[in-house]
Amino acid sequence: MRKDTDQRKIELLKILAEGCRKHPAYRARRKATERCEECVIVWKARIELNEI
Repeated sequence: MRKDTDQRKIELLKILAEGCRKHPAYRARRKATERCEECVIVWKARIELNEI
């Protein structure tokens, strides 16, 4: 169980580190406007990481 959680954390951190290609300044500090799909993915990754 712990290994699965650690692996998922690594995946989420990679998503956050890559960020959005169109909006490089977006770092998921506030909710995405949902106009850009990549920003939404980054935002959801941040939310999931905070829940773990």
